[in-house]
Amino acid sequence: MAGSSAAARTAVVGASLATLFVVRASIGEGGVATLLVPRDTPGLSVTETEAATRTRHGACGAVAFDDCHVPAENFLGAESPLAADAGRHIPQDQALNLGIGRAAYEAALDYAQLRTQGGRPIIEHQAIGAKLAEIAIRLEVARAAIWQAAWASDHPDAFADRSLPDLPLATIAAVFASEAIYRAAKDAAECFGAMGVMRDMPLQQYVHDALVCLHSDGGNTDAKLRIAEALARYRRPASAAVLAAE
Repeated sequence: MAGSSAAARTAVVGASLATLFVVRASIGEGGVATLLVPRDTPGLSVTETEAATRTRHGACGAVAFDDCHVPAENFLGAESPLAADAGRHIPQDQALNLGIGRAAYEAALDYAQLRTQGGRPIIEHQAIGAKLAEIAIRLEVARAAIWQAAWASDHPDAFADRSLPDLPLATIAAVFASEAIYRAAKDAAECFGAMGVMRDMPLQQYVHDALVCLHSDGGNTDAKLRIAEALARYRRPASAAVLAAE
């Protein structure tokens, strides 16, 4: 299976460290094909860069495809934008997003156990304890939503026998997780008081990266419109979708 003969380049977080790339490529009539592309594939090149890095966690690389040919056995499948299972593939940045939330939570938990005020650790104060509990709840529910969507992607029969609702669960999980984790990162930063917004503190970086995840893959506003289309069994014309993305 041949890739595009024209060179295509995009910046990807973690690309400079990756040995295998999952690539979604446009095919005829608006469909999308998913391919596995090893790093040593002829025509694929990766250049480490910092200029295009949106997030502060993980190395960033510029990935270029120039007449890149992918073996047929690396073809994972294709979907049509009108297919019933469209939107059931997990956005790959959700793993990074969940890790950001977990890191922010663990930093806040450790600090709350060490920092004392009024003669006792601040985790024993109701305000901080309740805030940490809310963070833990959001992370666990977000993780469960992502796991459910991942399981559903591997078990399409669960939609056919109505074990799962006929909804774009991956998109739903991505929207919920990004909003929940951004709130969790902000709450974790508040546990540090004024130090939480200092540039030298990791919490400021966690909040920044969690905010980036709110706007990945077209952003949550467009994602919610796709969910609404699934509820109404309606899909915008391709031209309208392009305008919304812009």
